[in-house]
Amino acid sequence: MRATFQRVAYFILLGYLIISCYTGFIIVKNKVWKEQIQQEKYRKMTELAEEDRAWNPWGEEFDNERTVLTRHEPPNIVWNLDQGREPPSSRVDNSKRLFNVEVWGKASIGLYLWQHILEGPLEERMEGVWSHGTKTINNIKFTFRTGPGVVPDQVPKETEHLLLVLNGREPDKITFAKSWLTSLDTLPRLQNVGLVLLGNEQCNNSWLHPYMAQNGGRVKFAFLVYDSPEIDNKFYYQWPLGVATYRDFPRVDSSKLPVHIKRKYSCNFLGTVYKNSSRETLMKILEGDFFRENCYVKPRYRWLPEENADSREEYIRLLSQSDLTLNPVGQNTECYRIYEAISYGSIPVIEDVRTPGICGKSETSEPQVFPLRLLKDHNAPVIFVKHWSELHDLIENEKTLLHSERVKRRRNVLLWYESFKSKMRKTITNVISTHFFGVDR
Repeated sequence: MRATFQRVAYFILLGYLIISCYTGFIIVKNKVWKEQIQQEKYRKMTELAEEDRAWNPWGEEFDNERTVLTRHEPPNIVWNLDQGREPPSSRVDNSKRLFNVEVWGKASIGLYLWQHILEGPLEERMEGVWSHGTKTINNIKFTFRTGPGVVPDQVPKETEHLLLVLNGREPDKITFAKSWLTSLDTLPRLQNVGLVLLGNEQCNNSWLHPYMAQNGGRVKFAFLVYDSPEIDNKFYYQWPLGVATYRDFPRVDSSKLPVHIKRKYSCNFLGTVYKNSSRETLMKILEGDFFRENCYVKPRYRWLPEENADSREEYIRLLSQSDLTLNPVGQNTECYRIYEAISYGSIPVIEDVRTPGICGKSETSEPQVFPLRLLKDHNAPVIFVKHWSELHDLIENEKTLLHSERVKRRRNVLLWYESFKSKMRKTITNVISTHFFGVDR
């Protein structure tokens, strides 16, 4: 009897060992299999990132954007990074409810909106195929996405509320922007759409009208760069051009700028001189000995879309070492240089003239405030000139200022810019709250 019991015990132990070994084999096999899948996926993503390395995500040159849509299969991105999010059905009070708003940046001004205005973080994913960041302001959780991997076929299909950033400056950019607006019909849960648009420099944005909600489209509001006549502060709002993020212009921590140090130059101009423009007039004025002694001037006569590290460093150094920065008009009176100078406490001297096009009077502003209505409405600390012949007297006046007066002025410029960005942040969040969620702030 005892022998029989021992035999049964041996059989049970043997069976347990066999089952344990088999289970261990299955676990190891599955782990190896999953690692192989992950390695293969990583290899494919790496190859994809290598293909897109030449793509310029921040520039005004978006020629490769349409190529991204057709050249290869976009990566299958797992977009939902929020774990344990409360079901929408359990939220009833819109004033206390946390809303999720997607922000998709498909133009260079998207980075200015996200990093400089909303002050959101940004992290690269898949070696730059797409970049991501989240930030909560009031009761809105913003999720920002940008990069070549952000294409209509691969955006989060569960998106309900969307702020889209597009470029409508030129015909090919408009075609690309239209393709994005048309693609929104494929999002089954989409309820609200807003737009931040780098508008046409002549303010001809009529192509956008059919996409607006008041005309039967999906876009409930649009923030437009430049003094477009559509701006009514009901459906169309104005947005600043900001700094040239596509040239990697940095985020400047104004609290760390040495504003008390004497600056080397009274004024500076480093930029492209276009034929038959007022910039040619400015260059003739700057040729005199008086300006050579007081200002740093370095023109170039061919526009370059790219900057290298040396030229960018030189430009930033000039801004930080100049009391004034000269801003002759280009295709539009508003230019990146205005905001870039202000961010370093250098006063922009702006040619206060209107450029060709239909930029100008709208229902909400008097004609005499144009151009640069947004800066004038916010009392920007800039100097306006009607003609560059005024520059000599302006520099002479600068030479009479005490150093303490210059330091105080720099501090005021930097404080104004921080306040301006804060106001723009408040404006866009309020417009989203009102148009999307019916919450007035």
